[in-house]
Amino acid sequence: MNDPRPHIVHLVHRLDTGGMENGLVNLVNRLPPERFRHTIVPLTTTGRIAERITNREVAIVPLELSPGPLALALPRLWRLFRRLRPSIVQSRHVGTHEAQIAGWLAGVPVRIHGEHGWEVTDLVGSNRSLRRTRRLLRHLVHAQVALSTPTFEYLRDRVGVPADRLYSICNGVDTARFQPTARRQPGDAGAAVVVGYVGRLAEVKNPLLLVEAFERAHARIAQESATLAARLQLQIVGDGPLAATLRERVSRSPLSDAIVLAGECSDIPERLCRFDVYALPSLAEGISNTLLEAMASGLPCVATRVGGNEELLEARQGGTLVASGDADVFADALAAYLRDPALRAAHGVQARKRAVERFGIERMIDAYQSLYTDLLVRRAVVARDWPAAQAASSRVSSGAVPRSS
Repeated sequence: MNDPRPHIVHLVHRLDTGGMENGLVNLVNRLPPERFRHTIVPLTTTGRIAERITNREVAIVPLELSPGPLALALPRLWRLFRRLRPSIVQSRHVGTHEAQIAGWLAGVPVRIHGEHGWEVTDLVGSNRSLRRTRRLLRHLVHAQVALSTPTFEYLRDRVGVPADRLYSICNGVDTARFQPTARRQPGDAGAAVVVGYVGRLAEVKNPLLLVEAFERAHARIAQESATLAARLQLQIVGDGPLAATLRERVSRSPLSDAIVLAGECSDIPERLCRFDVYALPSLAEGISNTLLEAMASGLPCVATRVGGNEELLEARQGGTLVASGDADVFADALAAYLRDPALRAAHGVQARKRAVERFGIERMIDAYQSLYTDLLVRRAVVARDWPAAQAASSRVSSGAVPRSS
């Protein structure tokens, strides 16, 4: 007997550690399993993040494609879609967008594309070739999801996505999994005072600037208190293409003994609770999952004023936003927190409060469920009395809102 549940195929470039992939894992784990079933199709590889998928019905079909134009793989994708017969194909990020051609040719009834962030070769949609690709493909999808206001405005104003096909859905954070624990008291004598970063080691995340900013902040504090300076530490958690470059840079640092490169780790909630300040030096962002996780963990945050960071952090309430690419300004913001335990504590409380009140994960899950339900009904894939249509809240109340302004 055929499974009556709508089948969603999720396309990603790779299923490995990253904010977008983290959001996908949260989504397939939490969407009602009695209403949806899922297949994840990584175009390249599958990594350790797949171990976090608790919904045992989720299938993973890695294609292990070689580097090269995705257009060469369209016949293979077409055959896959014809075999899987999905109700929905959702591609994520520009690297998977062209796969929607195969979805269109295969007659997939609902096609969705999500823009989650930016790469160093396409900061805030600056790459003209990719913009042309987005414009050519915009008519093949029934909805485009923008995670942040700048991305929404880019898709509307520069790509020309029609307003009735454009949706805004922000990432959400599991505020039960990420929460303050029995963190040591800010003034504990002798305890390390830790600046922390979690994320991909890639150019767009700019971890090299963080090392420089930490060195400058350390120098400033050393002039004021040698005792405090001796307690300062930088911890960088993650892996990626810049890992070797970062190791070489740290080896040359006069503070190499105070900088820990932890690599990829699975105990992120526990590690965040060992930090005193969270740092995000990105050149561009969509909506940063790790920034949300740090906020939910009760950490004051220093982040660059790019992408959706301004939507997450309010100025001087929970964190500090600084200009991107300026190590000196970043160092000033770090130093202000490192020398002031009371400021760290106050902003940490405010960050946690904002994460809980505005960015809980259930808002994101409700928004996607509402989007899927609406499109399935509109495209006549399911009847209007399909159970999920009864359960899903309206698009306005859930947050999956087509916006025209």
